[in-house]
Amino acid sequence: MTTIRRLGTEHLPAIIGLHHKVLALLPTKNLAACETDGFFADHIATCGHIYGAFRDDTLMAYSVLGLPRRDDPNFGVDHNLLPGQLAGVAHIDGVSVAPEWRGQGWQRKMINHRLAAALAAGRSIALSTVAPGNVPSLRSLLSCGLTIRGMVEKFGGIRYLVRRDLAVDFAPVPVTGNGTGERPQSDMQWINLDDLPRQRTAIAGGCIGMGGRVDGGKIQIGYVPE
Repeated sequence: MTTIRRLGTEHLPAIIGLHHKVLALLPTKNLAACETDGFFADHIATCGHIYGAFRDDTLMAYSVLGLPRRDDPNFGVDHNLLPGQLAGVAHIDGVSVAPEWRGQGWQRKMINHRLAAALAAGRSIALSTVAPGNVPSLRSLLSCGLTIRGMVEKFGGIRYLVRRDLAVDFAPVPVTGNGTGERPQSDMQWINLDDLPRQRTAIAGGCIGMGGRVDGGKIQIGYVPE
């Protein structure tokens, strides 16, 4: 039987071990942040929650939900949110899925779980970051209703800033298909994933990235006016 449940300090060794196992498998080091042991301990104890997906007693995946306090780092600053909005922010933070459990939609399931938990905790703006080259995580975030709102240098490389407003008709996005998050629209502008300058221009012009597709062997992001 598989379950998702909130983790406690007794799970720290398993969380940290899985984190470093997944980091070691990445083709490029800056695709994901290398978190400290203290980061995980703090998110269990004081500034968030960590959830684990289990098959019986085997930890298949963990995911971090940040609930930043007043003086904690807040992704809302990168999004230029107003001071009064920062208290409503939740971070859809790091996730790791053990190699033997990949391909079953666990990233998306864990995102949806954290979005619901953030709303239950009184947070209304879900924010995350993802490297453009981290295609599985990018697809998962977009397929769960988060959209690209900006790009910054963060965590050792370029990161998309992604957002979903939970106070507006929130419902988990069903985990179906290949998780590309493609949402066809007549005014969709498709831009190659590796064409960051053109994506920056689209964002500066008031567009948001809403989905992805593969065209001619190239991964593309679809941008629409906000």
